[in-house]
Amino acid sequence: MNNRIDAIYARQSVDKKDSISIESQIEFCKYELKGGNCKEYTDKGYSGKNTDRPKFQELVRDIKRG
Repeated sequence: MNNRIDAIYARQSVDKKDSISIESQIEFCKYELKGGNCKEYTDKGYSGKNTDRPKFQELVRDIKRG
């Protein structure tokens, strides 16, 4: 039995007006998963240069827990 859960992480910085929306990122990832089981993690308003983002840290913790 496959208990695998895919993770989708989307982030958007508030100062990047031309960046792809979180919703569009999630939609694209779900399309690529083709209906697979997934958990979404999203951070809005955080720089990609800093890994101290709430949902990113939650994702890392979840991965470590298995």
